[in-house]
Amino acid sequence: MLNVLAQLRELNMITAADYYFAKLIADKTQGVSQDPTQQELVILLAALCHQSYLQGNSCLYLDNDVARHPFGLGYKAEEVHLLATIKQNIADLPVAQWQSAVENHLAFTTQPLQKAAPFVLQGNAVYLYRAWQDEQTVVNYFKSAVKKSQISVSFPEIKQILDQYFPERENIDWQKIAVATALIQPFTLIAGGPGTGKTYTVARLLAAIQQWQLQQKLPPLRIRLAAPTGKAAARLKESIDNSLAQMPLPEEVRKQIITESETLHRLLGVRPFKDAVRFHEQNPLPLDLLIVDEASMIDLAMMAKLLRALPEQARLILLGDKDQLASVEAGAILAELGTFFQSGYSAEFATKLQQMTGAVVPISEFSPPIRQHLALLTKSTRFDSNSPVGQVAKEINAMQAEQSWNLLAQSIPLVEYDCDDSSDEQAYRQRYLQHLLQSAVENYAIYLAKLADTTQTNATPTDAELKTIFATFNSVRYLTALRAGDFGVESLNEKIAEKLRQKGWVQFKYSRDWFNGKPIMVTQNDVNVGLYNGDIGLYIGNRVYFERENGFKSVSINRVPTHELAFAMTIHKSQGSEFAQTVVVLPPEYSPILTKELLYTAVTRAKPNLMVFSSREIWQRAVRNPIKRQSGIGRLLSEIA
Repeated sequence: MLNVLAQLRELNMITAADYYFAKLIADKTQGVSQDPTQQELVILLAALCHQSYLQGNSCLYLDNDVARHPFGLGYKAEEVHLLATIKQNIADLPVAQWQSAVENHLAFTTQPLQKAAPFVLQGNAVYLYRAWQDEQTVVNYFKSAVKKSQISVSFPEIKQILDQYFPERENIDWQKIAVATALIQPFTLIAGGPGTGKTYTVARLLAAIQQWQLQQKLPPLRIRLAAPTGKAAARLKESIDNSLAQMPLPEEVRKQIITESETLHRLLGVRPFKDAVRFHEQNPLPLDLLIVDEASMIDLAMMAKLLRALPEQARLILLGDKDQLASVEAGAILAELGTFFQSGYSAEFATKLQQMTGAVVPISEFSPPIRQHLALLTKSTRFDSNSPVGQVAKEINAMQAEQSWNLLAQSIPLVEYDCDDSSDEQAYRQRYLQHLLQSAVENYAIYLAKLADTTQTNATPTDAELKTIFATFNSVRYLTALRAGDFGVESLNEKIAEKLRQKGWVQFKYSRDWFNGKPIMVTQNDVNVGLYNGDIGLYIGNRVYFERENGFKSVSINRVPTHELAFAMTIHKSQGSEFAQTVVVLPPEYSPILTKELLYTAVTRAKPNLMVFSSREIWQRAVRNPIKRQSGIGRLLSEIA
C-alpha cells in the first residue's frame, strides 16, 4: 500500500504529509497484525483519514463514495491501475466490512474514553483521535448549554429595557428577538448575512444586559469581545463603537460597556509554534460573557480550545454568517448549527419571547432543543431588494446557477471567459489575463498617485495622509479562489506588481523587493511585534505601516513577520472585510475548491460595487457545488432530547 501512496504523492493526488503520516502508522504498527489484508487496510485508512482532515472534514465516512473514489482515483481514467491495486491489496473487501476488519487493530478504538488510539471508530466514521476529542468538546458544550437552566429574569422588566433600545415595528423585529434570546440563554448564535445588523444588535445587547445588572443592583458583567483575525476584531470594535455613539444611553450604563476587541489567539494566550494556551480548563478565562464575531471562520480545534477555556457559568454569544465559507482548517460548526433554522421555536420558548418583546414568532411542533439558542437576522441594509449584488448572492445561496449567471450578466460588470475555439485557447487566455491586469493597474494607480503626492513633500507621512492612502488602497481588492496557477493569488500578485512597474507606478528589480507603496499581508502571528495573520500593511518611505484603532503602527522591514504581496488575496482571507470595488477572479478551468459558499462570500464583500472575471461554465458549476464537510456535530445535536 505504501508503494501506491508513494505514486499518488508523485502525482500530487495526496500531499507529502498524507504519505508520511500513513508511513508513520505503518512503521509504528509493523508486525502487530497477523493479517496482511488488515494491515494494508489500516495504512489505506490512515492516508484517507489524514487527507480528509486536511480537506476540512473532522471525520471520514466509510461509505460507497470513499470505496469507489479513494483519493479521487475513480475520476482519473489514466490512473485506474492504481485503484485496481488498492482494491487488490485489501482483497477487494466491501466498504461495509472495513470497520469490523480493523476495530481490533492496535491503531483503532471504538471506546476512546477507555482506550486511546490514533483512530476512533464511531458509527460509520473514522476520526483522528484529536479531531474526535475536539468534536466531543464542542458537542458536549452545546448539550450542556441546552440542559442548563435559562437565566432568571423578570420578563416585564426586560421588555421595558428592550423597548428603550428598539423602536416599535409592525413586523417581527428579529434583532430584538436576538437580544431577548441572548439575555436568557447561556449560549446564543446570532446569524445573519452582510448588513443584517449583527453588531448593531450586539451594541444593544451590551447596553441591555448591563442595564439589567444595574437595575438588579448586581455587579456589571465582565465582558470580552473577540474575533478570529486582527482585522475582524478591529471591525467589531469599530462597528459597536459607531452603534453606541448613536444610542441614547444612561451614563451609568455607558460606563460599563467595554468595546475593546482582540483576536482569539490573544484572548486564549496561544503560544507561537506551540499547541499550548494560557487559558484552559484548569485556568479559565476571567469573564462572565464572551462575544465572538465571524464565527464561521473558527475551525474545530480553535473552537474546542475556546470552549475548554470558558468558565462554567460564563455565557457565550457567537456572531456570523452561516452561509459564508467555513474555516480553512477542519470544521464547519456555524453551518451545522445553521441547519436547525429550518425549524421554528418551541411553543414554550415562543411564549417567553413574546413576553419580552411583544412579538409572535413562528413555532414548530417538533423544535430541536438547540433551536431555542439560535437567532437569525434576515433584513439587510447593505443589499436591499433592488441591489444587484444582493440578488446575485441570494440566487447563489439557493444554488440557482442559471439565474445567478443571468443576473450577473445583466447587472454586474462582467468579463466573460468564453473561448469556443480550442486551437486559439492560449491566445484567448492571455487576452483574458491582460484585461484583468489592465483593470488592476487602473484601480491601484489611484492610491499610488496619492502616495506619490504625499512622499514628494514628506518622507514620513502624517496620520491624516496615511488615512487617505489606506482608505484609497482598501477601496478596491482583487479576490481569487486559488493560490496556485496563472489565476491564483501568488501569480496574480506578481503579475499586477510587474504591470504597475511597466507603467511606471512602482519601481523595483524583483517583486520580492521593498518598493514604495508595496502592499503586504501578514501570514503568521507575531505577538512580540503585535502583528497577526491577515493584517494589511503598506511600505512607505522606509517603514511598513499598519492601520490600528487609534492611528497607525509603523514597523521596520526587519521586524515584519512572514508576509506576501496583497494586491490580490484569496476569497478565504477576505472574510470579515468589505471593499467599495470588489473584483472576483475565477480561473478558466474548474477546481473542486470552487463552491457556492466561496462565490457567496466573494460577492458579498462588495460594498457596493462588484466586478467578475469568469466563464459561464465555471460560475455555474461552482454555484451547483455546495461544501460537504464530514462531521458528526449536526447528527449528535439532533439527538438531544
